[in-house]
Amino acid sequence: MNKADWIEYFEAVNSRTPSEEEIAQALAAGEFSETEGSEVVEDTAAAETVTPVETAAPIGADVTTGTPEETKTATFKAKEKEVIEKLKENQTIANTAQVASSYLTWLLETVKRPMTKASGFNSLYAYLTLAIIVIFSALSTTLNLHAFYEKSVISSTFSDFSSFVGISPANPIGFGTFVGLLFAVALFILTLVFSTWVGLKILKSPLTFSNVVDKYTSLFVPATFLIVLATLLSLIRLNMLSYIIFVLALSIVGMATYYIVLTAKNNLKLDDFYAKLLALFTSGVIMSVITFILTLIFITLIFKSAFTL
Repeated sequence: MNKADWIEYFEAVNSRTPSEEEIAQALAAGEFSETEGSEVVEDTAAAETVTPVETAAPIGADVTTGTPEETKTATFKAKEKEVIEKLKENQTIANTAQVASSYLTWLLETVKRPMTKASGFNSLYAYLTLAIIVIFSALSTTLNLHAFYEKSVISSTFSDFSSFVGISPANPIGFGTFVGLLFAVALFILTLVFSTWVGLKILKSPLTFSNVVDKYTSLFVPATFLIVLATLLSLIRLNMLSYIIFVLALSIVGMATYYIVLTAKNNLKLDDFYAKLLALFTSGVIMSVITFILTLIFITLIFKSAFTL
């Protein structure tokens, strides 16, 4: 590697020009060469008159040997590739940390003023919020159901009767229940947003499904904080308080959906009262039917796992 290549490599790694002292140290360490590599061949006259005897190389032997200059160049390229990969990894970590910090700032601003679009909003924040609601709702419900079954069936006088009628003495609420609840809550949230979108479409709103998610997820942020709090209370086995806070969070989510429809612009020729009533009724029917189906499926699965007969 010559001096110019070494300086270019130094600037790429350190983002600055090397000093004369650093150049001299690198030269002394053999990191580059002052001359660019034309080697003088001695005894050219003898080489012209004497024909060298070529011997066949053994089978499998490496007939190409790199010069010291080529070896240094290969080492330089390997180090350069390693540095670039590390820089990319550091950049990915920095970007992730920046997104997390910006998202937390958005959450704190939004919980204070849900109807005011906070600065620095990213569509990713809406889906992150919905994902947090799904995961923590499933976890909180699983923990509360586990504690309820343990107290009401296993650790009570009802346990002898439950064994008699075929109810399992072992707690059936576990990881499988959590996974099932993840799907159930995700479908519930999807149905909630879908029913709200249908209600807005009845009012002839131009908003698309993704627009509804982006615009109105901020109304669910207060409920998100309450659901996370309910989960933490479940973990320390304050299940009754956790249940109350969780129900409060669900109430906020329900009221938010009604608020969205009631404050939407009515583009129907129908009177505003009847138009909003029709939109709310349609949205409510969709929510009720889907919620009933999901609840029925979940209760059936719980009973199947609870009864041993």
